[in-house]
Amino acid sequence: MSGLLYKQADSEWSTSRNWYNSRVMDTFISSPIVDKQGDMIPTETLKESMNFYMKYGIYAYKHDEIPIGQPLAWRIKDDKVLLRVGIHNKLDMHDKIWKEIQQFGSNGASSIRGEALSQNQVCPPGESCFTKIDKLGLWSVSWVGDSPANPEATVQTVSMAKQDDEEEEEEEKPKKRIYIDKPSDAPEGVDVKRGKRGGHFYYQKSGENVSENELESNSHIKKCGECSKPVEKCGKCNKPVEVEKFSVRERDRELYRMFTNLETLINASRFENERDRRKIQYQLERIMEWLF
Repeated sequence: MSGLLYKQADSEWSTSRNWYNSRVMDTFISSPIVDKQGDMIPTETLKESMNFYMKYGIYAYKHDEIPIGQPLAWRIKDDKVLLRVGIHNKLDMHDKIWKEIQQFGSNGASSIRGEALSQNQVCPPGESCFTKIDKLGLWSVSWVGDSPANPEATVQTVSMAKQDDEEEEEEEKPKKRIYIDKPSDAPEGVDVKRGKRGGHFYYQKSGENVSENELESNSHIKKCGECSKPVEKCGKCNKPVEVEKFSVRERDRELYRMFTNLETLINASRFENERDRRKIQYQLERIMEWLF
């Protein structure tokens, strides 16, 4: 998001990004104390680094730099930077990490990673020396369980609406297409549609279980060599059955699986411009509509 506005009032969030699911958490990411590595980052220094981080940074898992979420907003609370993060729900990895975050709750923590652009050694009388970072290039914040470098970089809130989250995921899953020979073969009350190549199909209802045998019977694996009807012998042209090594329906299934996987990766990827992601997703949907 360009043109982020950062409000300095202690009670206000920065301009927030929209997020597509209910997996949201608030976490402190640092505090102006000497951490386990002997570094101290003043809150003002961290504030100055947030503009770059909100535009280009990631939320990762234990500093592996693989994004598991995105920064949504930030504010100052108790003289510390509090970050609001959205966690993805597109991959099995995301689900596993989200369960871990929920289990830790307020015992969880975050840790920052960046480049010290300006720093100096400070040695208070009678105390240990430490490195004071005056300018920071912040590119990553990570979930680190309960072992942060800065002991005050703790999670404050984790959304626990597990049921709502599962409902959102269910809505995002593509419905299965059930192919039929003619509209009268469809169950009563379903909306029969016609594909680009002339085939008839309807969408599987939510929660409806379809056996593998039913899928195979609608898959057009067996075809007449003359008229392509899915019968042992069509009775009209009496040509022998042609069994394809890789049927049209099997090919469609595989293509559909690959395209839905691609769509998942697009949704989980970061784009500097949200418009670019939407353009790619729109083109993908048009290709899928034409193919299926």
